[in-house]
Amino acid sequence: MTRVRLNRRDVVGGAIGAVAAGAVGSAAQASVDAARSASPSTSTPDPRMLYRKLHLRTDDGLLFWWLQGPKIGQVGTTLTPLYTSSIGTVQRVRHREDGGFDVTQLELIIICDLQTGEPLTQWRNPYTDEMIPIRFAPVGPTVVRYRADNSRVLPTEIGGTPLQATATMHAPVIVGDDVFQRDESVARVFTPGRATPFEVNDIAVYHGSLANLTDPAVTVGEATVFFAEVTGWQRWMNMGDRAGNLTSRLTGRKVRRYAELPSRWREQLAAVAPKIAADPIAALDVAAARFDR
Repeated sequence: MTRVRLNRRDVVGGAIGAVAAGAVGSAAQASVDAARSASPSTSTPDPRMLYRKLHLRTDDGLLFWWLQGPKIGQVGTTLTPLYTSSIGTVQRVRHREDGGFDVTQLELIIICDLQTGEPLTQWRNPYTDEMIPIRFAPVGPTVVRYRADNSRVLPTEIGGTPLQATATMHAPVIVGDDVFQRDESVARVFTPGRATPFEVNDIAVYHGSLANLTDPAVTVGEATVFFAEVTGWQRWMNMGDRAGNLTSRLTGRKVRRYAELPSRWREQLAAVAPKIAADPIAALDVAAARFDR
């Protein structure tokens, strides 16, 4: 049996999608202006601030995301749920004198049983019937650099592995008090030992309140997210050249404190990674885990 190291992001805010998104541009402003025309009482918000408050924060400090949902295998049009991804992400924002900012991020993915929600120590591949041991491993920490206009410096590697990435950040959609921001990215990761690159297609839809995001007193906007991903088979699954792919469907929320992450997830993290659970902030300053998918 093969021991696997699950050390790549399954969701938002994470390594490939997080580093691959583009900038808020004129289309974003056009969408905001259109929303203002529909609701004349609403002043035009700055799309750059909408983005920062919705995704992150406008001042220095910490924030946290949690996400949960199934990882699904797809062969043809047949979908097979494989396991549940239960994820917590720790982020630290630091602004620079040039108006840009840096985000240090650590993703902590716990692979859980679909029925019980308990962490898995081994996983049965339903396509091959192989029982594969699972070992917890964090993703990151990684550092994402943003320019003053919110555009991100696209990476050329992730966890020491070469990467090619493109991305689109769509204009925010504002309907009444609802703000939706859709990000999409495509990445090709040239993992050593793979015959072909590992390809990733991500989409994340963030949602927040216009009143909250435009409140001058708010630095960390309230936000939820829906995340979907389509990739090739992960190498650790031992699928060979079998046709098919993987997808994720996850939902989650941003919170300001580690204690606000789901209590069950924090208990599970303490069981599989007690050192990180005891001081997750200190874990932002350790060496990054090697990416291997």
